[in-house]
Amino acid sequence: MREFTFAIEYEEGADPITDVFIDHPSAVAHSLDGFVTEDRFWRIERVSGPQSALDRIESVRFDDSCCGESITGRNCDATRYHDVLERSSNELVLYTYLTDIRGCESVHTLAGKHLPAGLIFETRRRESAHWWRVLMRSDEHVGVFYDDLGARLGTGLTFRMGHLRDASGWRQDSIATVAMPEEQEAALRASIEAGYYETPREATLDEIAADLDVPRSTLSYRLRQAEAQLARRYVGGNEGNRWLE
Repeated sequence: MREFTFAIEYEEGADPITDVFIDHPSAVAHSLDGFVTEDRFWRIERVSGPQSALDRIESVRFDDSCCGESITGRNCDATRYHDVLERSSNELVLYTYLTDIRGCESVHTLAGKHLPAGLIFETRRRESAHWWRVLMRSDEHVGVFYDDLGARLGTGLTFRMGHLRDASGWRQDSIATVAMPEEQEAALRASIEAGYYETPREATLDEIAADLDVPRSTLSYRLRQAEAQLARRYVGGNEGNRWLE
């Protein structure tokens, strides 16, 4: 198997879904998409972030007048089905199925036009960027897909090349993400950016707490909570047993 990666950057106002992530920098989305035929595909999308961002994502996805797929100025004509699989105060899992796709210029349809059947897409969204990872049986015609994709990008969209190589690292749960409260994520992000997790450490908890304007004890507690979630997600457990319950 081969994989092809790239990113599409969006200017504000160019895409209704991306605008949500631009307005909410702490929000992040992962998806796993399957292209069934040239006129249909499915997606499971997990979004974590503040409730206001999740509300907007859900609203846009369920609004058939907002495309959210096209990379040009023309909306995709399709029959759309959406369902909420999970919803909490800081996490949303959505199922999407598009069928009878006509006159659509999206990453899915262009890939389906040029690349071998049986494609799987893994994507990630944050702020203005939408990263794509395409798993395919062979890289035949990937150059044509690349040229066609770049040529059709609409106003406000730019393309950034990744790599083309043998597929690797697909054993993990591709849509697994860790949803944590905003204050924990902010503490973790600030600590990483300050070099707290480097060896040797480049910042102390006191310095980071001062930057965040919180007590040292509060920062320490938030980091412990965030680290515990990351550790549990990494180690895993008997998550699959929940399917049998």
